[in-house]
Order: sequence, then C-alpha cells, then structure tokens
Amino acid sequence: MPNPWSKLGRWNQVLLALIGAYLALWPFEPLSATVYTVRVILQVLLYVVGCVILARLGYRVIRLLARRFLWRVRHRMMVAYFFVGVAPLALAFVMAAVGAVLLFLPVGAYLVRAQVEERAAGLYAAADSLAWQLRASDAERRRAIGEAFLREAPQRYPGLEARLETGDGPVVYPQGSLQGQLPPALESYRGIVRRNGRYYMAAYALYQPGEPSLLLMFPLTPQYLAGLLPALGRVELGAAPASGSSRFSFRAPAEQTSRSALDAPPVEAHLPPPVHPLDWRVNNWPAPARVLDWSTGTTRLENIFVLQTRPSAVLRVILDQQSPELRSFAGNLSWILAILFAIAVVVSTVVAVSLTRTATSAIHDLYVGTRHVDQGDFSYRVPQRGYSQLTELARSFNRMTASIERLIADSKERQRLESELAIAQEVQAQLFPREAPRLPSFEVLGVCRPARAVSGDFYDYVRLSEHRVALSFGDVAGKGISAALVMAAVHSTLRTQLALMGGKLDDADLSHAAARVTTETNRQLCAGTAPDKYATLFFGAFDERSGSLAYVNAGHLPPVRIRGGEAQRLEVTGMVVGAFTHACYEASTIELQPGDLLVAFTDGLTEPENPYEEQFGEERLVEALTKVAELPLDKIAESVIAEVDDWTGKAPEQQDDMTILIARRLG
Repeated sequence: MPNPWSKLGRWNQVLLALIGAYLALWPFEPLSATVYTVRVILQVLLYVVGCVILARLGYRVIRLLARRFLWRVRHRMMVAYFFVGVAPLALAFVMAAVGAVLLFLPVGAYLVRAQVEERAAGLYAAADSLAWQLRASDAERRRAIGEAFLREAPQRYPGLEARLETGDGPVVYPQGSLQGQLPPALESYRGIVRRNGRYYMAAYALYQPGEPSLLLMFPLTPQYLAGLLPALGRVELGAAPASGSSRFSFRAPAEQTSRSALDAPPVEAHLPPPVHPLDWRVNNWPAPARVLDWSTGTTRLENIFVLQTRPSAVLRVILDQQSPELRSFAGNLSWILAILFAIAVVVSTVVAVSLTRTATSAIHDLYVGTRHVDQGDFSYRVPQRGYSQLTELARSFNRMTASIERLIADSKERQRLESELAIAQEVQAQLFPREAPRLPSFEVLGVCRPARAVSGDFYDYVRLSEHRVALSFGDVAGKGISAALVMAAVHSTLRTQLALMGGKLDDADLSHAAARVTTETNRQLCAGTAPDKYATLFFGAFDERSGSLAYVNAGHLPPVRIRGGEAQRLEVTGMVVGAFTHACYEASTIELQPGDLLVAFTDGLTEPENPYEEQFGEERLVEALTKVAELPLDKIAESVIAEVDDWTGKAPEQQDDMTILIARRLG
C-alpha cells in the first residue's frame, strides 16, 4: 500500500510537521514559559511556510493559465505588443521628463568645470608669459621686471599671492606669503589648490630647476564664482553634507511667499526665471573639479562646486551661440515630431492588429506542416497566401521538405564515398614500404603526412642486390583521389621496371640503369594517363661498395646532401615525367662518404605559409636539417615536420602533403 506521506511535497510535509509540533505543545504551555516561547516560534514558522506554499500555489496557477492562454501565437503577440509597445511607451514618457533633467545637469556641471579650466589656462598663460620674459632678459633686470608685474597683477586678480624665482632668491607677494618649500606636484600645474582649508586658483610656470619661475594664486571668492557663468545660475563652493542628509534637491518654480523667504538673502537673484511649470530649480548639483592638496601633494577629483540652475538655463547656454531662426526651427520641429509620433502610434496599432491575423494564420499552416514532417510525410506542402516574408517562409518550408529527401539520398551516397575513400587510404598505405632495406653501411627512412585522406606524394626504396638499393621519391601534380591514382601508377611502373631488370642490376652501370628506369616510367605514364597528369620524380641507385649514388632528378626539388655541417644541392637532370613521351633523361653521380646525409623533400615542407603569408622556404628547411643532421633518421623527420608546424602556427588544416626521404651512409 503506498504511503500517503510520500505523496506530499516537501513544503507540505514541513507545514504538517510544524502543525503537529504546535498542537503537541499546546497542553504543556501553562507549565513552562519555555514551551510558550517555542510555540510562538513555531507559530511564526507556520506563517512563513504557509506564505511560501501559497506563493508557490499562486505561481503554479498563474503559470498554468499563462500556458493555456499563451499557447496560441495570436495571444502571445498581443502580450508581446503590450510589453513591447504600450508599457515601454508609458514608461518612456516618465523617463523622458526625468532623463531630460538628468541629461542637462551633468552638462551644466561640465560647463562649470570647463570654465574653471579655461580660467586656469588663462592664469597659466600669464605666468608662462612672464616666465618666458624673465628667461629672455638679463639676470640684473629679472627682479625688477617681476616686481613690476606683481605690483599690477592684484588689480586683475584680487587677493593674489605670488612667488617669483629669479635666480637670486624668491620674491613673494604679499610679504610673508608662500614661504618655504613648494610641493613638487606644483611643477607646470594649473588648476585648483587646497591650502590651509581654502581653495585657490593656481598656476605655476616652471620648465627646469634653476631657471626663472612664477607661481600665481588667488582665492576662489563668492564674487569670483558669481562671474563664472552668470547665465547658467549660481556657482558656490560646496560644503560637506550633514549626516543622513543630501545636498541635492529639486524645488518647484513657484515663488515662495512666506515671510522668512522674503527676509532671506536673494538666492534666486542669479537664477533665470522658469519657462514652464516643470522647469524646476535644481539646488546643489555637484560640479567636480581636480584639486591639488598643498600639504600632501596629491591630486584628485572632488565635488568642490555646487550649482543652482534650471534645465532651461543649461539649454539656453548651449544654444546661446545659435541664431534665433535656428532656435525657432528647433521648437517647431519638436512639435511636428511629437504630432507625427502620436499619429505613428495610432497607425502602428491598427497595422499591428491587422498583421497579427496574417502572421498567426501562416504560423498555424507551418505548424500543421511540421506535424506532417514529424510523421515522415515529406510530400506535404504548406499553402502559400499573398506576397510577404511569411509567404517566402512557406515556400522555404516546401523547398526544405523537398531538400530533405535529396539530403537523405546524398547522405547515403556520401557514406558510400567515405567508405570507398577509407579503402583507398588503406590501399595507398600498403604501397609505401613497410620497412627499409638493411645494408651494413647505409640506412634510409621515408615519412609521408598527407594533407587529405590520400596523398599525391610518394617514396619507395627497393633492395636491388646484396650491396645496392634503389630510392624513388616524387610529387604528383594535384591533390585528392586523382593524384593518388597517378601516384599508384608511378609506384607500380617503377616497381615493374626494377622487376624486369632483375639480377642485371647487381653488376650493371647504375647511371645507365637509373636513366633507363626513368625513361620507361615516363613513357608508360604518358601512355596510361591524361596529358595534364604528371609528376616530379627523383630516382637514385646507391652502391655501398663504391659509395656512389647515381640519380635522375626529373623536375623535382633538388635534394640536399649534408656533409660536415655544409649543405649541397643536387642538380635537376630532366623534366617532369608523364608530360612528354619522347623526353630524354640523363643520370648524374655523386659520392656519399661516411656520415653524409641525403634528404629529399616535397614542396609541402617548403611552401607552407605563416599567418603573415610568408613561406617556410628551402633555406629554412636546409638550416633545420643541418642543425639535426647528427640525430637518428626518425628524429630528424620529426624535428623538421615539427618546425614547419610551428611556422604555420598550428593551422587547423594542413596546406599540402608533407613527405621527406632521409638516407645516411654509415661509417
């Protein structure tokens, strides 16, 4: 029998447990105050858990109703129009009013800061001009020039304090001010300075120690601040707000009529009148500026100014330089845009309702179509009505169902091709020699890393006799299956020619044999392949008794012989094979001494590009081979291929087949 307790939810179980504990303690409540306290705590927990259960139940009910109501796309679009259109529009009106005010107030603070910086720049220009004049004057006249300036400057800068360095001691104005060591941060400074609790406008013109310099400072008085931006409002030095209070506030534009307001100082005297009922006065809006602390020498941004203004005053200052015609045009344009906006809202509502029906009908048709596709009926076609993107969507759906049938067939064909390609890759892997021929004084190793499933590069080594071995190496033009087939043809032709010569190769002239094998390979390749299918070929025969290597290089990149750290390139002795039937090939002979290293490679190791489209190149490849020439053959191949990979930056796709054949004569 199922347990009813397990069917209850976790919150219901907690609620029943609290109710049980609350009722169980009820008979013992008169016996102990602790029991009463516990029951009060349980009662609070009951309220909390009950509210949580009711909230969860309400959420589930709302979610269920929403699911049933919003199942239809039409209802969803209605809700979407409300949240996208109606709700944001109502919120936009509220935010527009607040945003307009909050947009202009930082601009007003910026105007105050810009005016302060402009005044500081003017003061610095005066100090800098005098400093230049002092440096250009004779040392005997500097003090007199500076004192003359200090006598006239207070008329322009009330409350001025100055310190002049002419090289023979400082001159201060007035006497007793600006004594002692100046803060190092004052060098070439212009701006506001806090000194002894007061704020000054300061400018210090100093270029190099020992040269004439000038420091000018005057206090920021209410009279000076009143002249900063009269049209903007009232600018004052800010005071720290009281604990728990804020300096910033709005005040309606209506004039105060109380007796205390009439007796108060005329704070409104510098404020422009309001232009509309919402043009409220803003009190104590902070206007930050950078301040240099005289005692610590540090500079930081502080809210030392407060601004009393109106949004209309800020706008008026911004547009003050514009023509009356432009201001009139801006006002008329604003009214026109507001009317057009209202018309657009009405029209968009009507259009939205009419388009909703069209959209929901098309979506319903697509829903029916997807049900057919889900059941495997790809022959179903969605009805197409009118001319719109939804109609094009219906056409796309119909094209999709037709394409799915083709994709299924193509997928089966692709699987078949991939299976055949895997077989081709396995067959080609069998063409490469599994192990190198073992000679007492000669070792050889070939490595091929295809760029695709199959490769157009090839290498081979065949033991001709007890003391002779044949080496073949080449690159077929092109990539993919076609190149791999030509590669197989070249490989089989070379093997066939060597098999036909049989035991004659033990005592035959290797130069003649190499030329003959290459010539026959070219003739058969021309006869059995298309004219555009050709290959480069390096074929050589090595005799360990004499140490000579007879080779034919048919258009391939010249292999490298490394001896004693020096690299020598082998010559090209003929054209590519498979292009011209009557091509003639001649062999060359070189001597391999003990320790010599012979390396043949394809362009897959020289032509890879780095991210800057610069090829690796044969010179870098030869340098890389020279550095590791003493290592075992497999380590040499790994090192060279790894260096090419580093050059390309570990590209996700290999650019070409990488094939290398390395041979070394042992001592």
